[in-house]
Amino acid sequence: MNKNQRLMINQRRFAGPRLVLFASLMICVVVGIFFTVGNLLTRQSSATVMGDMEWSFSQITIGYGHTCALTNEGKAYCWGWNGQGQLGNNSTTNSRIPVAVQMPAGVSFQSITVGYYHTCALTNEGKAYCWGWNGQGQLGNNSTTNSRIPVAVQMPAGVSFQSITVGYYHTCALTNEGKAYCWGWNGQGQLGNNSTTNSRIPVAVQMPAGVARFQSIAAGYYYTCAITSEGKAYCWGRGNGGQLGNNSTTNSRIPVAVQMPAGVARFQSIAAGYYYTCAITSEGKAYCWGRGNGGQLGNNSTTNSRIPVAVQMPAGVSFQSITAGSDYTCAITSEGKAYCWGYGSSGQLGNNSTTNSSTPVAVQMPAGVSFQSITAGSDYTCALTNEGKAYCWGNNEYGQLGNNSTTNSSIPLAVSSVGVNVPVEQSASRLYKWNNAVQPGTPLAATNAVATLPEVGSSFRIRVGLTADGNKTLQNTTVPPGNMKLRAQYAKKTATSCSAVSSGDWQNITTNSSLRYAVTGPAHQTAISAISDNPVLPTNSHNYAHQSIVRPTTDSSLTFTNYQGIESGQTGLWDLVLADNGLEQNTSYCVRVVTDTTAAPGSSIDSYTMYPEFKTAPGSLDIRFRDNAGATVVNPVTNFDNSIIGSSSVITNALLSNSSSKQIEVTNTQTSSGWSVVLSASDGVTAKWKRTGGTESYMFNGTNGDQGFLSVNFGTSSVLASGSSLSGSTCQTSGISKGVDSQFKVGTATANGVTLMSSSGSTGQLGCAFLLRNVRLNQTIPAYQKPGTYELPMTLTVTAQ
Repeated sequence: MNKNQRLMINQRRFAGPRLVLFASLMICVVVGIFFTVGNLLTRQSSATVMGDMEWSFSQITIGYGHTCALTNEGKAYCWGWNGQGQLGNNSTTNSRIPVAVQMPAGVSFQSITVGYYHTCALTNEGKAYCWGWNGQGQLGNNSTTNSRIPVAVQMPAGVSFQSITVGYYHTCALTNEGKAYCWGWNGQGQLGNNSTTNSRIPVAVQMPAGVARFQSIAAGYYYTCAITSEGKAYCWGRGNGGQLGNNSTTNSRIPVAVQMPAGVARFQSIAAGYYYTCAITSEGKAYCWGRGNGGQLGNNSTTNSRIPVAVQMPAGVSFQSITAGSDYTCAITSEGKAYCWGYGSSGQLGNNSTTNSSTPVAVQMPAGVSFQSITAGSDYTCALTNEGKAYCWGNNEYGQLGNNSTTNSSIPLAVSSVGVNVPVEQSASRLYKWNNAVQPGTPLAATNAVATLPEVGSSFRIRVGLTADGNKTLQNTTVPPGNMKLRAQYAKKTATSCSAVSSGDWQNITTNSSLRYAVTGPAHQTAISAISDNPVLPTNSHNYAHQSIVRPTTDSSLTFTNYQGIESGQTGLWDLVLADNGLEQNTSYCVRVVTDTTAAPGSSIDSYTMYPEFKTAPGSLDIRFRDNAGATVVNPVTNFDNSIIGSSSVITNALLSNSSSKQIEVTNTQTSSGWSVVLSASDGVTAKWKRTGGTESYMFNGTNGDQGFLSVNFGTSSVLASGSSLSGSTCQTSGISKGVDSQFKVGTATANGVTLMSSSGSTGQLGCAFLLRNVRLNQTIPAYQKPGTYELPMTLTVTAQ
């Protein structure tokens, strides 16, 4: 849409011997306003919020400083250190109790494994996902970029995995046919493909001659081991401590046979640790080999061994499983009792002591408990009971024991049961116009979450709902009042869907972010109530549980809670009171609600299939003439001084703009890249001054007085800023420049264009108004020009750079 303003200069002829020439200058002010209306799309998402209730894990695994476990439903939870995103909850914040891994849509995990800085899991269909640190390509997605949420491993063609194991900086898996693949760091040959070259995708392990298949695999510190279908052990990678078990300390880039102990026909399982390896025979006897400096080989010695040595078993004990940590070992008996040996300085042996032991010592079992599995890490241990309860002990620096503490423990402590498995779906949303009252204003669209903001800098409301689906296998399916600690986040829609937006693009909505909480409005966490135009109730919900206003006034109070409890089948409803604070124009943005794991460790949203989405207004770059009261001057007229025509050319002057009734104003809400204002003749470079009612004319861009020319003078001009920017700052003239004295001159760059004002960039200036005052025009009229009123239509244009 264009606005035209016309500037006229009138001249009259006076009686007498003198001829007085009046030139008329018409200025057409071109203003471009572009306004595009788009839709805000509704997506669906699901979430898991934690509450106090019964739950069970089917598997547990630990690494350097973080722990992960699977529920019976195939959901993953992790806790402890999260500096590289290894907890998988789209965060790098540590958690002292379980937080839900942000599961890929439609995915259920059947196994999980933890390494030093990364985690991997297998789906029921044999697909692999990994997350955390990826500096060596250990996530297997053909990248070295870290990920705070699971990313799919680039599977070999036609391959399905049946087990997976994570080492220090590498990952390995077995196919359904018993073939081994590894990926990640390969500096010691731990990928087993006869190379020391890293790989960001799975590469096939070079199977030993005569070996058809492996039945199990274990990754350790820079090396890997596997058991064949016949119970023979093979290892490859670093061998400096004798951990390969082949009576050597030489590295191997391909699998080498472990020297089986005399009388041992087969191993049934194997565990790889830091610089040592352990295995269990079919008869439940334990053997270890490699570094033994802490007593981790369990043979009542601290001497290394390059071949398997028998663990000094407690009398009458048979082990059913074994696990190797950094420098200590643990095992489970057939009766579910746990034994550990090796280093114990952090209490990782679980016998209420911090003393090392070079033979197995009994873990001090919780009353009435028997363990069905155990896992050793850097210096702490975890185990699962037959009922799926998790216990951990040892070092707890990062909260890896999961008991909402960072205190070490030398005996098993129960992992916190602060809420696992209350499914919550982000299922309802609607956008409304700004309203300073508690209830939102008129809906911006007739359906849930479909709208475009009306203008740049808009304040608006989102009423967003979370439905508690409940879990019928649990006794308690209500989210208690105040149990959820939530934050709102936003991201530019940089992908085809909000769900595909990179995890690093999301940021908290704060009091000063580009999408900010509104400066004015109802008080934060004021209770809301039903309105006639609530969002459409989700089909899986029977009513709303109206919650509260979300409009924190400080960044230290960004968290909001559930004002009321949310029962199974209810939808909690909140009002987000928001404002555009410098978002990109004409751009789609996504909004999501996440749990605040700092304010409420253990509560987390684990997946998203719906996101409120809105599109910003495109903004405008406007120019006009205005007076001191701010009113637009319509069809402005500029009059040159009277002139007397004679035998020589005449110079006459006029004010294009002044400091009161006619000022040039530019207002920008569209571009951050700068702009410029140019004065030009409306009819182009060949335009001329033309006499009203006659055919006489003369040039406005001649090269000398015989032709006539027009020039612009900025001698007393000034530029002023007024108002506040969209970000709330006072407008300044920094970066704004007025033009330099110039003549319209045919055959040059100014033949039909003189720059009056420009901005080198508009960062922080969106929404500001800039006034150009006291610009003068000088024109030279040729000699003997016929008297009368002459006009020259001109255009003033503002253009984004």
